[in-house]
Amino acid sequence: MKARVLSAYICGAGLLALVAPALAQPDPGADVTTADPTAPAGTAAAPDANADAEAEAMALALAGSSSEATSAAVADTEEFKLNIYGFTDFTYSARFSDFAFASPYPAFMVGNVNLYVGAELGKGWRSLTEFRLLYSPHGNQPLNNDLSAGVRQDTTVADPADYGRPLRWGGVEIERAWLEYSAHPLLTIQAGQWLTPYGIWNVDHGSPVIIGARRPFVVGEALFPERQTGVQLYGSYLVGTTEIGYHLGLSNGRGPIDAFADLDKNKAFTARLSVSNESPVGTITLGGTLYRGRYTDRSLSYYISNEGRLGVEYIASSRYEELGLGADLRWIWNDLSVQGELITREVAYQREELRPAALALPGQPAGFAPDFRSVGWYVLGAYRLPWYNVMPFFGGESYHPNNGPLGATAAIWGGLNVRPIPRVTLKAQVTHAWGLVDEGTVGDNYFNTIDLQAGWSF
Repeated sequence: MKARVLSAYICGAGLLALVAPALAQPDPGADVTTADPTAPAGTAAAPDANADAEAEAMALALAGSSSEATSAAVADTEEFKLNIYGFTDFTYSARFSDFAFASPYPAFMVGNVNLYVGAELGKGWRSLTEFRLLYSPHGNQPLNNDLSAGVRQDTTVADPADYGRPLRWGGVEIERAWLEYSAHPLLTIQAGQWLTPYGIWNVDHGSPVIIGARRPFVVGEALFPERQTGVQLYGSYLVGTTEIGYHLGLSNGRGPIDAFADLDKNKAFTARLSVSNESPVGTITLGGTLYRGRYTDRSLSYYISNEGRLGVEYIASSRYEELGLGADLRWIWNDLSVQGELITREVAYQREELRPAALALPGQPAGFAPDFRSVGWYVLGAYRLPWYNVMPFFGGESYHPNNGPLGATAAIWGGLNVRPIPRVTLKAQVTHAWGLVDEGTVGDNYFNTIDLQAGWSF
Protein backbone atom coordinates (compact mmCIF):
# COMPACT_ATOMS: atom_id res chain seq x y z
CA MET A 1 0.00 0.00 0.00
CA LYS A 2 2.74 2.47 0.94
CA ALA A 3 4.61 1.61 -2.25
CA ARG A 4 1.54 2.49 -4.33
CA VAL A 5 1.14 5.86 -2.56
CA LEU A 6 4.84 6.67 -2.95
CA SER A 7 4.76 5.66 -6.60
CA ALA A 8 1.76 7.90 -7.30
CA TYR A 9 3.38 10.80 -5.47
CA ILE A 10 6.65 10.45 -7.40
CA CYS A 11 4.69 10.30 -10.64
CA GLY A 12 2.81 13.51 -9.82
CA ALA A 13 5.96 15.30 -8.68
CA GLY A 14 7.74 14.13 -11.83
CA LEU A 15 5.06 15.62 -14.04
CA LEU A 16 5.39 18.93 -12.24
CA ALA A 17 9.15 18.86 -12.62
CA LEU A 18 8.87 18.18 -16.35
CA VAL A 19 6.48 21.02 -17.09
CA ALA A 20 8.03 23.56 -14.72
CA PRO A 21 11.16 24.42 -16.81
CA ALA A 22 9.10 25.08 -19.92
CA LEU A 23 6.40 27.04 -18.16
CA ALA A 24 8.85 29.04 -16.08
CA GLN A 25 10.24 30.90 -19.12
CA PRO A 26 9.07 34.54 -19.05
CA ASP A 27 6.46 35.65 -21.54
CA PRO A 28 8.17 38.16 -23.91
CA GLY A 29 5.01 40.24 -23.97
CA ALA A 30 4.35 40.18 -20.25
CA ASP A 31 4.78 43.10 -17.88
CA VAL A 32 7.61 41.82 -15.71
CA THR A 33 7.08 44.53 -13.07
CA THR A 34 3.57 43.36 -12.17
CA ALA A 35 3.19 42.12 -8.60
CA ASP A 36 2.33 38.48 -8.06
CA PRO A 37 -1.48 38.59 -7.67
CA THR A 38 -1.83 35.33 -5.82
CA ALA A 39 1.16 34.84 -3.55
CA PRO A 40 0.89 35.48 0.19
CA ALA A 41 3.63 37.55 1.73
CA GLY A 42 6.97 35.79 1.75
CA THR A 43 6.05 32.93 -0.57
CA ALA A 44 6.94 34.47 -3.91
CA ALA A 45 9.24 37.05 -5.46
CA ALA A 46 8.69 40.54 -4.10
CA PRO A 47 6.88 43.00 -6.41
CA ASP A 48 8.73 45.79 -8.15
CA ALA A 49 9.17 48.85 -5.95
CA ASN A 50 7.37 51.02 -8.52
CA ALA A 51 4.34 48.73 -8.81
CA ASP A 52 1.04 50.59 -8.63
CA ALA A 53 -0.26 50.48 -5.04
CA GLU A 54 -3.86 50.06 -6.05
CA ALA A 55 -3.10 47.17 -8.40
CA GLU A 56 -1.20 45.49 -5.60
CA ALA A 57 -4.11 46.05 -3.24
CA MET A 58 -6.51 44.48 -5.72
CA ALA A 59 -4.13 41.56 -6.01
CA LEU A 60 -4.41 41.03 -2.27
CA ALA A 61 -8.19 41.05 -2.51
CA LEU A 62 -8.03 38.55 -5.37
CA ALA A 63 -5.95 36.29 -3.17
CA GLY A 64 -8.71 36.32 -0.58
CA SER A 65 -6.61 38.31 1.88
CA SER A 66 -8.06 40.48 4.63
CA SER A 67 -9.24 43.88 3.50
CA GLU A 68 -7.04 46.06 5.75
CA ALA A 69 -4.16 46.33 3.27
CA THR A 70 -6.53 46.91 0.36
CA SER A 71 -8.41 49.62 2.23
CA ALA A 72 -5.24 51.45 3.21
CA ALA A 73 -4.06 51.56 -0.41
CA VAL A 74 -7.27 52.93 -1.92
CA ALA A 75 -8.85 54.93 0.91
CA ASP A 76 -8.05 58.29 -0.68
CA THR A 77 -9.32 57.40 -4.14
CA GLU A 78 -11.98 59.84 -5.41
CA GLU A 79 -12.46 58.22 -8.83
CA PHE A 80 -14.92 55.38 -9.31
CA LYS A 81 -13.28 52.12 -10.42
CA LEU A 82 -14.82 48.72 -11.01
CA ASN A 83 -12.68 45.57 -10.88
CA ILE A 84 -13.81 42.08 -11.92
CA TYR A 85 -11.50 39.14 -11.25
CA GLY A 86 -11.47 35.66 -9.75
CA PHE A 87 -9.84 32.25 -9.43
CA THR A 88 -10.52 28.62 -10.37
CA ASP A 89 -9.00 25.25 -9.47
CA PHE A 90 -8.97 21.84 -11.12
CA THR A 91 -8.08 18.74 -9.07
CA TYR A 92 -7.45 15.04 -9.61
CA SER A 93 -8.00 13.00 -6.43
CA ALA A 94 -7.34 9.31 -5.83
CA ARG A 95 -7.68 7.29 -2.62
CA PHE A 96 -5.49 4.28 -1.90
CA SER A 97 -7.23 2.67 1.07
CA ASP A 98 -10.76 1.85 2.18
CA PHE A 99 -12.61 4.56 4.07
CA ALA A 100 -16.34 4.65 4.76
CA PHE A 101 -16.78 8.39 4.28
CA ALA A 102 -14.85 8.96 1.04
CA SER A 103 -15.38 7.81 -2.53
CA PRO A 104 -13.09 4.96 -3.64
CA TYR A 105 -13.14 6.14 -7.26
CA PRO A 106 -10.44 8.46 -8.68
CA ALA A 107 -11.98 11.57 -10.16
CA PHE A 108 -11.32 14.89 -11.85
CA MET A 109 -13.07 17.88 -10.28
CA VAL A 110 -13.54 21.58 -10.83
CA GLY A 111 -13.80 22.58 -7.19
CA ASN A 112 -13.93 26.37 -7.06
CA VAL A 113 -15.03 28.96 -9.60
CA ASN A 114 -14.99 32.19 -7.59
CA LEU A 115 -15.69 35.62 -9.05
CA TYR A 116 -15.03 38.99 -7.41
CA VAL A 117 -16.62 42.36 -8.13
CA GLY A 118 -14.79 45.14 -6.31
CA ALA A 119 -15.47 48.85 -6.57
CA GLU A 120 -13.60 51.93 -5.36
CA LEU A 121 -16.53 54.29 -4.80
CA GLY A 122 -14.46 57.34 -3.89
CA LYS A 123 -13.42 59.27 -0.77
CA GLY A 124 -12.72 56.19 1.34
CA TRP A 125 -15.79 54.19 0.29
CA ARG A 126 -15.42 50.78 -1.33
CA SER A 127 -17.30 47.53 -1.78
CA LEU A 128 -16.54 43.90 -2.56
CA THR A 129 -18.73 40.96 -3.57
CA GLU A 130 -17.40 37.42 -3.93
CA PHE A 131 -19.51 34.51 -5.09
CA ARG A 132 -18.78 30.89 -5.93
CA LEU A 133 -20.44 29.11 -8.85
CA LEU A 134 -21.49 25.53 -8.07
CA TYR A 135 -22.40 22.37 -9.96
CA SER A 136 -24.32 21.29 -6.84
CA PRO A 137 -26.93 20.22 -5.86
CA HIS A 138 -27.26 17.90 -8.86
CA GLY A 139 -26.22 14.34 -7.95
CA ASN A 140 -26.05 14.98 -4.21
CA GLN A 141 -27.19 12.14 -1.92
CA PRO A 142 -27.98 13.59 1.52
CA LEU A 143 -27.58 11.29 4.53
CA ASN A 144 -30.63 10.26 6.52
CA ASN A 145 -30.66 10.14 10.32
CA ASP A 146 -29.69 6.46 10.20
CA LEU A 147 -26.62 7.26 8.02
CA SER A 148 -28.24 5.70 4.94
CA ALA A 149 -28.00 7.66 1.70
CA GLY A 150 -31.11 9.45 0.54
CA VAL A 151 -32.40 9.85 -2.99
CA ARG A 152 -29.91 11.38 -5.42
CA GLN A 153 -31.03 14.87 -6.37
CA ASP A 154 -31.77 15.60 -10.02
CA THR A 155 -31.78 19.22 -11.20
CA THR A 156 -32.38 18.40 -14.86
CA VAL A 157 -34.84 20.80 -16.49
CA ALA A 158 -35.86 21.68 -20.03
CA ASP A 159 -33.70 24.39 -21.60
CA PRO A 160 -36.10 26.92 -23.17
CA ALA A 161 -33.26 28.34 -25.29
CA ASP A 162 -32.44 24.95 -26.86
CA TYR A 163 -35.76 23.33 -27.85
CA GLY A 164 -36.28 21.94 -24.35
CA ARG A 165 -33.17 19.79 -24.33
CA PRO A 166 -31.94 18.64 -20.86
CA LEU A 167 -30.15 21.27 -18.79
CA ARG A 168 -28.61 20.70 -15.35
CA TRP A 169 -28.73 23.82 -13.24
CA GLY A 170 -26.35 24.48 -10.36
CA GLY A 171 -26.19 26.95 -7.52
CA VAL A 172 -24.39 30.06 -6.31
CA GLU A 173 -22.80 30.53 -2.88
CA ILE A 174 -22.29 34.13 -1.79
CA GLU A 175 -18.94 34.20 0.00
CA ARG A 176 -19.09 37.85 1.02
CA ALA A 177 -20.80 41.10 0.05
CA TRP A 178 -19.96 44.26 1.95
CA LEU A 179 -19.68 48.04 1.88
CA GLU A 180 -17.06 49.84 3.96
CA TYR A 181 -15.83 53.31 4.79
CA SER A 182 -12.26 54.05 5.87
CA ALA A 183 -12.38 57.00 8.23
CA HIS A 184 -8.84 56.56 9.62
CA PRO A 185 -6.10 53.89 9.68
CA LEU A 186 -7.46 53.06 13.15
CA LEU A 187 -11.10 52.84 12.03
CA THR A 188 -12.75 51.24 9.03
CA ILE A 189 -16.49 50.49 9.24
CA GLN A 190 -17.72 47.50 7.26
CA ALA A 191 -21.33 46.35 6.83
CA GLY A 192 -22.74 43.33 5.02
CA GLN A 193 -21.54 39.74 4.84
CA TRP A 194 -17.85 39.27 5.67
CA LEU A 195 -15.46 36.40 6.27
CA THR A 196 -14.95 35.80 9.99
CA PRO A 197 -11.48 37.27 10.72
CA TYR A 198 -10.01 34.30 12.56
CA GLY A 199 -6.75 32.49 11.93
CA ILE A 200 -5.06 32.39 8.55
CA TRP A 201 -6.83 29.91 6.30
CA ASN A 202 -10.37 31.27 6.55
CA VAL A 203 -9.34 34.65 5.12
CA ASP A 204 -6.59 33.59 2.68
CA HIS A 205 -8.91 31.04 1.08
CA GLY A 206 -8.16 31.44 -2.65
CA SER A 207 -6.81 28.28 -4.30
CA PRO A 208 -3.81 30.05 -5.89
CA VAL A 209 -2.58 31.25 -2.45
CA ILE A 210 -3.26 28.11 -0.42
CA ILE A 211 0.05 26.26 -0.28
CA GLY A 212 -1.46 22.77 -0.21
CA ALA A 213 -4.18 21.27 -2.39
CA ARG A 214 -6.64 21.13 0.52
CA ARG A 215 -7.19 23.12 3.68
CA PRO A 216 -6.70 21.37 7.04
CA PHE A 217 -9.66 19.27 8.19
CA VAL A 218 -10.22 21.32 11.35
CA VAL A 219 -10.64 24.51 9.31
CA GLY A 220 -13.30 22.84 7.18
CA GLU A 221 -15.20 21.78 10.33
CA ALA A 222 -16.16 25.45 10.89
CA LEU A 223 -15.58 25.68 14.64
CA PHE A 224 -15.95 29.39 13.92
CA PRO A 225 -18.63 30.54 11.46
CA GLU A 226 -16.99 30.79 8.05
CA ARG A 227 -18.78 34.07 7.36
CA GLN A 228 -21.15 36.41 9.19
CA THR A 229 -23.71 39.08 8.34
CA GLY A 230 -23.56 42.27 10.35
CA VAL A 231 -21.20 45.15 11.09
CA GLN A 232 -17.52 45.07 11.97
CA LEU A 233 -14.89 47.66 12.81
CA TYR A 234 -11.22 47.16 12.18
CA GLY A 235 -7.98 49.10 12.05
CA SER A 236 -4.27 49.00 12.79
CA TYR A 237 -1.55 51.08 14.38
CA LEU A 238 2.18 51.02 13.64
CA VAL A 239 4.68 51.30 16.48
CA GLY A 240 8.18 51.22 15.02
CA THR A 241 8.41 47.90 13.18
CA THR A 242 5.41 46.43 15.01
CA GLU A 243 1.85 46.65 13.71
CA ILE A 244 -1.09 46.12 16.07
CA GLY A 245 -4.45 45.34 14.49
CA TYR A 246 -7.96 44.65 15.74
CA HIS A 247 -11.43 43.54 14.58
CA LEU A 248 -14.73 43.98 16.44
CA GLY A 249 -17.87 42.48 14.92
CA LEU A 250 -21.59 42.27 15.72
CA SER A 251 -23.68 39.89 13.62
CA ASN A 252 -26.67 37.56 13.39
CA GLY A 253 -24.30 34.82 14.44
CA ARG A 254 -24.76 31.26 13.30
CA GLY A 255 -28.20 30.02 12.24
CA PRO A 256 -30.17 28.28 9.50
CA ILE A 257 -30.82 31.57 7.64
CA ASP A 258 -28.19 33.81 9.24
CA ALA A 259 -27.24 35.51 5.94
CA PHE A 260 -30.53 37.43 5.87
CA ALA A 261 -32.40 36.85 9.16
CA ASP A 262 -31.95 36.34 12.90
CA LEU A 263 -34.29 34.05 14.84
CA ASP A 264 -33.53 35.39 18.31
CA LYS A 265 -32.76 38.73 19.95
CA ASN A 266 -29.20 37.73 20.75
CA LYS A 267 -26.41 39.06 18.53
CA ALA A 268 -23.07 37.33 18.12
CA PHE A 269 -19.84 39.08 19.07
CA THR A 270 -16.45 38.63 17.41
CA ALA A 271 -13.16 40.15 18.57
CA ARG A 272 -9.66 39.70 17.15
CA LEU A 273 -6.30 41.16 18.13
CA SER A 274 -3.12 40.65 16.09
CA VAL A 275 0.49 41.77 16.45
CA SER A 276 2.97 41.68 13.58
CA ASN A 277 6.67 42.46 13.90
CA GLU A 278 9.34 42.80 11.23
CA SER A 279 12.92 41.99 12.22
CA PRO A 280 16.14 40.66 10.66
CA VAL A 281 14.80 37.12 11.24
CA GLY A 282 11.62 37.74 9.28
CA THR A 283 8.04 38.78 9.94
CA ILE A 284 6.21 37.16 12.85
CA THR A 285 2.45 37.59 13.22
CA LEU A 286 0.53 36.40 16.27
CA GLY A 287 -3.25 36.59 16.49
CA GLY A 288 -6.11 35.63 18.78
CA THR A 289 -9.86 35.52 18.06
CA LEU A 290 -12.98 35.13 20.20
CA TYR A 291 -16.51 34.36 18.98
CA ARG A 292 -19.59 34.28 21.23
CA GLY A 293 -23.06 33.61 19.90
CA ARG A 294 -26.31 31.67 20.07
CA TYR A 295 -27.77 29.36 17.44
CA THR A 296 -31.57 29.36 17.20
CA ASP A 297 -33.97 27.73 14.79
CA ARG A 298 -37.72 28.29 14.88
CA SER A 299 -40.80 27.12 13.03
CA LEU A 300 -43.62 29.46 12.07
CA SER A 301 -47.12 28.57 13.28
CA TYR A 302 -50.46 30.33 12.74
CA TYR A 303 -53.37 30.14 15.19
CA ILE A 304 -56.84 31.57 15.83
CA SER A 305 -57.21 33.35 19.18
CA ASN A 306 -60.25 33.08 21.42
CA GLU A 307 -61.39 36.40 20.02
CA GLY A 308 -61.25 34.95 16.50
CA ARG A 309 -58.14 36.86 15.44
CA LEU A 310 -55.41 35.36 13.32
CA GLY A 311 -52.09 35.15 15.20
CA VAL A 312 -48.61 33.89 14.56
CA GLU A 313 -45.99 32.43 16.87
CA TYR A 314 -42.37 31.36 16.40
CA ILE A 315 -41.70 28.05 18.14
CA ALA A 316 -38.06 27.26 18.94
CA SER A 317 -36.94 23.89 17.61
CA SER A 318 -33.19 24.19 18.26
CA ARG A 319 -31.04 26.40 20.48
CA TYR A 320 -27.53 26.33 21.91
CA GLU A 321 -24.84 28.71 23.07
CA GLU A 322 -21.38 28.51 21.53
CA LEU A 323 -17.98 29.94 22.32
CA GLY A 324 -15.11 29.85 19.83
CA LEU A 325 -11.47 30.60 20.67
CA GLY A 326 -8.60 30.60 18.22
CA ALA A 327 -4.88 31.40 18.15
CA ASP A 328 -2.65 31.61 15.10
CA LEU A 329 1.02 32.15 14.36
CA ARG A 330 2.78 32.87 11.06
CA TRP A 331 6.53 33.30 10.53
CA ILE A 332 7.91 34.36 7.14
CA TRP A 333 11.65 34.67 6.65
CA ASN A 334 12.81 35.17 3.07
CA ASP A 335 11.54 32.03 1.28
CA LEU A 336 10.67 30.12 4.45
CA SER A 337 7.03 30.11 5.63
CA VAL A 338 5.74 28.49 8.82
CA GLN A 339 2.18 28.80 10.11
CA GLY A 340 -0.15 27.13 12.56
CA GLU A 341 -3.57 27.49 14.16
CA LEU A 342 -5.25 26.21 17.33
CA ILE A 343 -9.07 26.34 17.37
CA THR A 344 -11.61 25.35 20.03
CA ARG A 345 -15.40 25.44 20.17
CA GLU A 346 -17.71 24.87 23.14
CA VAL A 347 -21.42 24.14 22.70
CA ALA A 348 -23.95 24.18 25.56
CA TYR A 349 -27.68 23.44 25.21
CA GLN A 350 -29.67 25.82 27.42
CA ARG A 351 -33.03 24.05 27.28
CA GLU A 352 -33.24 20.31 27.82
CA GLU A 353 -36.40 19.97 25.74
CA LEU A 354 -34.44 21.34 22.77
CA ARG A 355 -31.45 19.04 23.22
CA PRO A 356 -31.21 17.02 19.96
CA ALA A 357 -31.17 13.25 19.77
CA ALA A 358 -27.69 11.73 19.48
CA LEU A 359 -26.71 10.01 16.26
CA ALA A 360 -26.77 6.31 17.15
CA LEU A 361 -25.02 3.68 15.09
CA PRO A 362 -26.75 0.35 14.42
CA GLY A 363 -26.82 -1.83 17.54
CA GLN A 364 -26.19 1.06 19.93
CA PRO A 365 -28.79 2.67 22.22
CA ALA A 366 -30.31 6.01 21.33
CA GLY A 367 -29.79 9.04 23.53
CA PHE A 368 -29.41 12.80 23.54
CA ALA A 369 -26.46 14.92 22.44
CA PRO A 370 -24.32 16.16 25.35
CA ASP A 371 -22.67 19.53 25.72
CA PHE A 372 -19.25 19.28 24.15
CA ARG A 373 -15.92 20.91 23.35
CA SER A 374 -14.11 20.42 20.02
CA VAL A 375 -10.38 21.11 19.63
CA GLY A 376 -8.18 21.07 16.56
CA TRP A 377 -4.84 22.32 15.35
CA TYR A 378 -2.48 22.19 12.38
CA VAL A 379 1.12 23.19 11.58
CA LEU A 380 2.46 23.84 8.09
CA GLY A 381 6.00 24.55 6.91
CA ALA A 382 7.12 25.40 3.37
CA TYR A 383 10.25 26.67 1.62
CA ARG A 384 10.41 28.25 -1.85
CA LEU A 385 13.46 26.89 -3.67
CA PRO A 386 15.45 29.10 -6.07
CA TRP A 387 14.81 26.70 -8.96
CA TYR A 388 11.66 27.15 -11.06
CA ASN A 389 9.63 28.50 -8.12
CA VAL A 390 9.29 25.05 -6.56
CA MET A 391 8.07 24.96 -2.95
CA PRO A 392 8.16 21.69 -0.95
CA PHE A 393 5.75 21.71 2.00
CA PHE A 394 4.95 19.45 4.92
CA GLY A 395 2.40 19.59 7.71
CA GLY A 396 0.38 17.77 10.33
CA GLU A 397 -2.92 18.19 12.14
CA SER A 398 -5.23 16.74 14.76
CA TYR A 399 -8.93 17.15 15.48
CA HIS A 400 -10.99 15.99 18.50
CA PRO A 401 -14.72 16.59 17.96
CA ASN A 402 -15.79 15.05 21.32
CA ASN A 403 -19.34 14.59 20.08
CA GLY A 404 -21.12 11.84 18.17
CA PRO A 405 -19.80 8.48 16.96
CA LEU A 406 -16.76 9.82 15.13
CA GLY A 407 -13.55 9.85 17.13
CA ALA A 408 -10.39 11.92 16.89
CA THR A 409 -8.53 12.26 13.64
CA ALA A 410 -4.87 12.97 12.91
CA ALA A 411 -3.04 13.38 9.63
CA ILE A 412 0.27 14.22 8.04
CA TRP A 413 0.63 15.56 4.53
CA GLY A 414 3.27 16.90 2.19
CA GLY A 415 3.99 17.69 -1.42
CA LEU A 416 5.16 20.25 -3.92
CA ASN A 417 3.81 23.67 -4.86
CA VAL A 418 5.10 25.00 -8.20
CA ARG A 419 4.39 28.48 -9.55
CA PRO A 420 5.46 28.49 -13.24
CA ILE A 421 3.99 31.98 -13.78
CA PRO A 422 2.55 34.40 -11.20
CA ARG A 423 -1.10 33.55 -11.88
CA VAL A 424 -0.81 29.75 -12.08
CA THR A 425 -0.05 27.31 -9.24
CA LEU A 426 0.50 23.56 -9.69
CA LYS A 427 0.34 21.27 -6.64
CA ALA A 428 0.89 17.63 -5.73
CA GLN A 429 -0.07 16.51 -2.23
CA VAL A 430 -0.11 13.15 -0.44
CA THR A 431 -2.14 12.77 2.78
CA HIS A 432 -2.03 9.96 5.34
CA ALA A 433 -4.73 10.12 8.05
CA TRP A 434 -5.63 7.72 10.82
CA GLY A 435 -7.95 7.27 13.78
CA LEU A 436 -10.92 8.66 11.88
CA VAL A 437 -13.52 6.42 13.52
CA ASP A 438 -13.68 4.73 16.89
CA GLU A 439 -12.77 1.09 17.27
CA GLY A 440 -15.70 -1.19 16.50
CA THR A 441 -17.55 1.21 14.17
CA VAL A 442 -17.88 0.99 10.41
CA GLY A 443 -14.92 1.74 8.15
CA ASP A 444 -11.17 1.52 8.49
CA ASN A 445 -9.33 3.86 10.81
CA TYR A 446 -6.93 5.27 8.22
CA PHE A 447 -6.79 6.38 4.62
CA ASN A 448 -4.22 7.56 2.07
CA THR A 449 -4.95 9.91 -0.79
CA ILE A 450 -3.16 11.93 -3.46
CA ASP A 451 -4.32 15.26 -4.95
CA LEU A 452 -2.95 16.86 -8.09
CA GLN A 453 -4.24 20.39 -8.56
CA ALA A 454 -3.94 23.41 -10.82
CA GLY A 455 -5.16 26.77 -9.49
CA TRP A 456 -5.18 29.99 -11.44
CA SER A 457 -6.37 33.58 -11.06
CA PHE A 458 -7.72 35.89 -13.73
